[in-house]
Amino acid sequence: MKVLLSLACAAAIVAAPASAADLLGTAAPLTLPATQGPLAFEVGSSWYVRGDLGISFDRSPSVSFSSIALPPLGAVGAPLTIGNGTNWTTTNFTGGAGFGYRWNDWLRFDATWDYRTGPGGSRQAMVVCPYGLNPVSSPAGVPLGFLYDTTNTCNASANVSQSDNAFLANAYFDLGTYYGFTPYVGGGLGVNMNTLTGSVNYNETANGQPYLANLTAVPSVWVNTQGQALAPQPNIAFAPQFWNRSIRTTTYSMAWALAAGVGYKITPSLTLDIGYRYLNSGTVNTLINPQTGATIRQANASQQIRVGFLYYIQ
Repeated sequence: MKVLLSLACAAAIVAAPASAADLLGTAAPLTLPATQGPLAFEVGSSWYVRGDLGISFDRSPSVSFSSIALPPLGAVGAPLTIGNGTNWTTTNFTGGAGFGYRWNDWLRFDATWDYRTGPGGSRQAMVVCPYGLNPVSSPAGVPLGFLYDTTNTCNASANVSQSDNAFLANAYFDLGTYYGFTPYVGGGLGVNMNTLTGSVNYNETANGQPYLANLTAVPSVWVNTQGQALAPQPNIAFAPQFWNRSIRTTTYSMAWALAAGVGYKITPSLTLDIGYRYLNSGTVNTLINPQTGATIRQANASQQIRVGFLYYIQ
């Protein structure tokens, strides 16, 4: 009897789902838990990209032709002028791009790259350049040295051009919005890459030919017409001389900037930026020719007026 009752209960349990399926006319579908959709991250309007164009007011480089331009003390002849040249202001192009983030209503940051056509120009000077060796001897025929003839001169000229690439990290403090205008102040710190190209040439005044002389000789002493050794000795070695040089150098230096301006929101995403920036990359001294000591000196400071746009990513 107990066995029959157990079989009956088992049959009832198996038959119940089948009966329910028959009543619905089909098997009940299998239901799985709903999957969660992909997470969405909102960029918002705090991130922005920027582009700027402007003009830059720069000091042109000075060129020193070193002590070869002056007859040393004791030399016979009128002194000649060292051709340092005087700096003057030039107007150049500047432009750049960057991206940034607005931290809050008062503070924002950006990283920028700026290109600037740096100042260039030309310099001329007259320098002493012995065309050859004129031996001077004592009355007894003892060699005393070689005449430093200050009438042997060359026209020296330097022509240079520059470009600068500045990479800066900047911070700005917005000072509130008034009738749609938002004044700001800021500053930046980074690195500047200065590229200098050009040439330096020396042509003999007498014939216009490039200066080229072999001054190898002994005794290696420059003297005046009286046979007296010059002190200090001129900066021209007793060796083959060829002073013309092509210039192409790249120099890296720290750069810093101060800025002030005003922004005007044209649309919720687009802001017009008009500002002033002072950019200082230090002073660069470039030795052009070790034979003569010719050097280009650039005080690499720039004052800029810039117009740009900030586009906030929505």
